[in-house]
Amino acid sequence: MPIHTVLGPIEPERLGPTSMHEHLLSDLRVWAKPPVEEPPAGAQIGPELMGYLRWNALSLPENLVLHDPDVAVAELLAAKAGGASGVLELTLPGMGRRLEELPEISRRSGVHVCVGAGWYVENAMPEHIKKADVDEIAAGFVTQLTEGIDGTGIRPALLGEIGTSSPITDAEWRVLRAAARAGAQTGTAVYVHLSFREQAGVKILDTLLEEGMPADRVIVGHLDENFDRSYHEAVARRGAVLAYDTFGSDFYYGDPSLRNPTDAERLEMVAWLLEAGFAEQLIIGGDLWTQANLRHNGGNGYEHLFRRIAPAIGRLAGDSDAGEALVRRIMVDNPRRLLNRP
Repeated sequence: MPIHTVLGPIEPERLGPTSMHEHLLSDLRVWAKPPVEEPPAGAQIGPELMGYLRWNALSLPENLVLHDPDVAVAELLAAKAGGASGVLELTLPGMGRRLEELPEISRRSGVHVCVGAGWYVENAMPEHIKKADVDEIAAGFVTQLTEGIDGTGIRPALLGEIGTSSPITDAEWRVLRAAARAGAQTGTAVYVHLSFREQAGVKILDTLLEEGMPADRVIVGHLDENFDRSYHEAVARRGAVLAYDTFGSDFYYGDPSLRNPTDAERLEMVAWLLEAGFAEQLIIGGDLWTQANLRHNGGNGYEHLFRRIAPAIGRLAGDSDAGEALVRRIMVDNPRRLLNRP
């Protein structure tokens, strides 16, 4: 079966190393918070402001908007030079999705761009989805999967990132069940966004399984933001895919108790997961969603996953041949399997 990209279907063999969670054009001001510390007067988004943004990631609404297609192309070209073949773009309606601009970004950068379909957290949902029943939402998902999104002809590669809050709302539970029903019907993988504030992955996964989703087609996202070995092992032993998908983000949210993990901590998670025998159930990504993430502003950029993290994971395997095989499994084989659908 083909893998659907914004430029049409491709054979799986054409997709090489892939980041399984990114945003190219998005508006996530839904997460903006009042500043704990006021920003420096007159400072513009860029390297000069990076120290402030690393500590106050949500305090400037404009930091939470990726708006420039030319910047997206330049950042992807850097990633391609670092080894990138593809990215999974998971911006949905209510997150500032600009789907019609993604084909040109893919064409100009030479990077395969796959997209998801679905609904994000309730605060980003339109009113009719908040009130819709599971069957109605599922029917909408099936239409997008089989006919394309909003008349564009672009078919999603999977469903996601399906949003959940803390606590998970009734509307979000209905969307989760709808995604599972549509995924089970069409053979499509489902990628779930989890809040770092609680360990909801097991109950979410169990709910999707109740609706007929195969466990190995469920991706439990952002697990690297809430690391507990017993928690991750419970998800893995149920057969789901674990997404360690925020590599390159090392931000605080105005308080040292509210922070992203460091990449060193994420790599420790990867090492543990590999030792436990779950390499076939791991995907990685960067989830770039702020101006502070971008290379041209002093962040790590999309290239970081390919240029730095992939070699670091390879070194976990010991010798170079084993390391190359490990990186291929995580960044090529696993994405091909999950993005490949009828």
